[in-house]
Amino acid sequence: MELVKKITIGIIIYALVSALIIIFLDDVIALDNAIFLAVSSFSNPFLDNFFLIVTYLGSSVFWITMFILFWMEKQKKASVYLIIAFLIDTLTSLFLKSFFMRPRPYDSMPLSAIDPDIELGPSFPSGHTQRAFSGMTVLGAFYKKFRAPLFLLAVLVGVSRVYIGVHYPLDTIVGAMNGLLFGMIALNLPYKPLLKKLESI
Repeated sequence: MELVKKITIGIIIYALVSALIIIFLDDVIALDNAIFLAVSSFSNPFLDNFFLIVTYLGSSVFWITMFILFWMEKQKKASVYLIIAFLIDTLTSLFLKSFFMRPRPYDSMPLSAIDPDIELGPSFPSGHTQRAFSGMTVLGAFYKKFRAPLFLLAVLVGVSRVYIGVHYPLDTIVGAMNGLLFGMIALNLPYKPLLKKLESI
């Protein structure tokens, strides 16, 4: 019941933030560009290497590896919810990217990404950030004492996407909101039917 309340509150907050973005879209885009340029100005070799490593914590390969490892270690409940959150993330991210078709920063601004070759497709929302937040939300439900560091890692993934020049801040903010919401939705689904379906596959 507590999780249902959190999901309901999450949906309300999501709707309000989305409405504000739509109403003040021009101002939001201008601020988005300004923050992107400000973050890019901090570029240096140490941070370049640090964020290139951190950003992979939101990659599909990382999370597929995670739910395989949890499954093999007999942590099937955590694994099942990680898989469901990942599938929700993937489907919604593909839909939203194809719907909004926002260009990557390095396609529309006079700045080069640190490594633009690692990214393909539209920019909005950030799939890496979305996966990081949904995955960390699921893991935080099973390992409550690690919630704070898990959340911090998810935030760093979002920051890394802007820092390395492959996403705007708005992409990562919406990705974070999506991830939190989808992680909570996944956790609210019935476990045993999902387990039986996955085991049959």
